[in-house]
Amino acid sequence: MKKLISIALIALLSLSMVFAQGGAEESSDNGTEPIKIGAMYALSGTNAAIGTNIMRGVDFAVEMINEQGGVNGRPIEIVRGDTQGDPKVGRSVAERLITQDGVHAILGCHQSTITQIVAQVCEQYQIPELTAISTVDNLSTFGFKYFFRMCPMNSIYVENQFMYLEDLAAERGIPIKKIAIFADNSNIGQELIRCARIFAPKYGMEIVAEIQYSSGATDLTSEVLALKAANPDAVLCESYINDAILFTKTLAEQGYEPPIVVAKANGFADPSYIPATPGISNGIASVVEWNPDLTKGQEINAAFKEKYGLDMNGHSAESFTAIWILKTAFEQAGTTDGPAVRDALANMDIQGSFPNGPEIILPYDRIKFGDMEMDGQAHTQNNIYASVAIAQIQDGEYKTVWPFEVSSTEVQYPATFE
Repeated sequence: MKKLISIALIALLSLSMVFAQGGAEESSDNGTEPIKIGAMYALSGTNAAIGTNIMRGVDFAVEMINEQGGVNGRPIEIVRGDTQGDPKVGRSVAERLITQDGVHAILGCHQSTITQIVAQVCEQYQIPELTAISTVDNLSTFGFKYFFRMCPMNSIYVENQFMYLEDLAAERGIPIKKIAIFADNSNIGQELIRCARIFAPKYGMEIVAEIQYSSGATDLTSEVLALKAANPDAVLCESYINDAILFTKTLAEQGYEPPIVVAKANGFADPSYIPATPGISNGIASVVEWNPDLTKGQEINAAFKEKYGLDMNGHSAESFTAIWILKTAFEQAGTTDGPAVRDALANMDIQGSFPNGPEIILPYDRIKFGDMEMDGQAHTQNNIYASVAIAQIQDGEYKTVWPFEVSSTEVQYPATFE
């Protein structure tokens, strides 16, 4: 009997040592073990170029942070997770990062479908996920506790287009009341139409035409003539790259020069757009998440360009910023414990610049996650101050023109198209 009791005591002692070791591992928050962040993007397949570009911003931020001493003396380590652009792969990668690699947070993804799946996995394991890129509105409607979105959602992009028009009208004393929409019949085109219907009345504007076309069209003459007949003060558009090029060329062929054209990025922001429309795209504007001529982030972009041989763009600037958000959350939590880091993100309020870090280089000056309502739908844990900038093609390159306080170039009005 005594022998059995002794065995039981030894077993209990061993078990207590296991738990003690677990606690000791958690207390290593004060040590030098790396803090692991899983970065989930398509690093192979058709979207690899996008993922590679995003990772430049991630790696650049981590290098800067670690050179400054890391997080309370602990370096940040990035564990790459290649989603291959496949939702099924995304789920398995997220589970591997958490259960095998032991990451303390996940940054991702680019494709909103995969982001939603990863959010479900993170919710299960109580590991925070921060997305810097995914914009589809409904991501923030599921009530996830561990999912946070830094970037604006789609409807914010569209509202910023209307805000730009409102500010331009006030600054120049010009009437901008009649709006036309030019969009394809895909989901993303329909999103522009849906959001424009919400925001036009809010900003005292009227939609006088909704011109839709089939993506991949070979002729847009009738659509452009319909726009011309509507005679709007401004055109808001959403097109993939080939359609954006054809639309611009058709404007020139039909001699129609709308005074204002503002695209919701997409094909108009593609690097091949301006070279394919030399001269005739001058004056067209587009939403951008970041641009090299913004008055903010110039020193950071210079160092980035020296390292990588190219400027930051919207995605790399956003992923750079997201790493600094996670660094701040770990510091404020004082631990890598998932629920504590989640609470630090939920209570975070960064204004102007990060603690012991750079200024917020994006077009806004404050980062705070909170709840909001959009068109009667509740959204949780979005960055409520997130916004975008507007850049206009002038002399064959995009130049930031709005918000006026972060731009150094004046809007060309009306658009020149030459």
